Amino acid sequence: MSSLMRCLYCGLLQDEPQGVKVCARCGGELTFEKQAATRSYVQVQMELDQINAPADQIVVERHLVVTIQTPSQVPEEEAAPTESGRDPLGFVAVLDVSGSMRGGKIASAKEAVRQAVQHLHDGDTFSLVTFADEVRTVFEPARMDRQLRSSVLDALKDVQAGGRTALCGGLEAGVAAARTQLQETNLVLLLSDGQANVGETDLELLGARALKGQKAGVTISTLGVGRDYNEALMVEIAIQGGGRFYHVLGAEQIVPYVTGELGEVSALAARDARLSLTLPGGTGIQPFSAAYTIGGNGVQLGDIPIDTRLEVVLRLLLPPQPEGARLPIEGRFSYRSPAGNELSTSLNVVTVRFVEPKAYDRRAGAVRPVVERVLEQMQARSVLGSVRVAAIQGRQAADKQVQMSHQELHHYASLLGDEVAEQVAEAHRDLFVAMAAGPDKTKGAVHQAYSRHRSTKTFDKGSD
Repeated sequence: MSSLMRCLYCGLLQDEPQGVKVCARCGGELTFEKQAATRSYVQVQMELDQINAPADQIVVERHLVVTIQTPSQVPEEEAAPTESGRDPLGFVAVLDVSGSMRGGKIASAKEAVRQAVQHLHDGDTFSLVTFADEVRTVFEPARMDRQLRSSVLDALKDVQAGGRTALCGGLEAGVAAARTQLQETNLVLLLSDGQANVGETDLELLGARALKGQKAGVTISTLGVGRDYNEALMVEIAIQGGGRFYHVLGAEQIVPYVTGELGEVSALAARDARLSLTLPGGTGIQPFSAAYTIGGNGVQLGDIPIDTRLEVVLRLLLPPQPEGARLPIEGRFSYRSPAGNELSTSLNVVTVRFVEPKAYDRRAGAVRPVVERVLEQMQARSVLGSVRVAAIQGRQAADKQVQMSHQELHHYASLLGDEVAEQVAEAHRDLFVAMAAGPDKTKGAVHQAYSRHRSTKTFDKGSD
């Protein structure tokens, strides 16, 4: 019977090969995978995109791909010590009720709140905020029980659409409501189908308000409906608020996405997840997504739901090393279980080996499957970056950024050959041509890019 072996260079876990035991992917040294004595139930793997590097170069850039897989169910001993297996949560629904929401959209938004209230447990906290010309806290935060459910259902009958869009006021009222009765998990879900046009509308200032909420223990997610909302603004609020962004075109999608996002925060596998890397002095580290923050040699990932495969790409800037050096990179993944226990597991080792500059072949050290995944993340970053720059600095500045991203993608893809580089560059051009064809194309591309970075799920009926 074969045993699992791990490559000490690219990080691949593979069956023990017959004969000479070298990595089937990069030719690196293999070692038998040891089953560490750990209580961790989250699977983590670290992989490297290029295992070779030229010696004595001032800066060497390499990419790590850390894949985190949470289980479909938390082990019984690590579930919250409550009857339901989870801690009470706070949910604030913040609904756009401006004139553009009339008809099917406002009806679906109200139905989504009805269903959410039915899904909440007794003891959870609920609040409802609406915004149009003015902001109303329809329901102040209160503990859920049978009487509150009945009152919410009655009050929803009186919610009507009309007026403009005071999105900033709605966001601020939602965060304020969540903070009055903080639970272990607190979600503000902001739903809108239009442009913010009453009160503060600046993207960065609204993002700062969301960040303030996140620092106070409130997660802020956003749901954009239709073709007319500002996707850059909704993404900014979600990123700074530590939440997720969703885009739907039809009113019929509102209900499954609102209840789906509530389900995500109701079933967490890992709280306050973080990566900490063991790196040589002078190493720089950057995340590919603004949704993750760097602190020293660590990356803060926030809360991760069950049944989630999260892929985190990190860019390393390594200091010069002499010829023949072997630079191992190690680390740990740590988190808190729903039961409140601090758990962690070691990351597998990956290694950069430094060779004589004359003998260095850039493509020879490339690990194709890892490079391909980094390319996907690069393209997603390009999409999100371009719409943000367009919203802040204008279309001309965004076009310049797209061109820079195009060059970066082409250069990096050349690790896999000139033909692949041309194919990747053409696909990148085609993507932005498609985005320019209409707002629905842009919003769809932004949604896919955000999903690539944050592993958000799809909740449409019948989807996987």
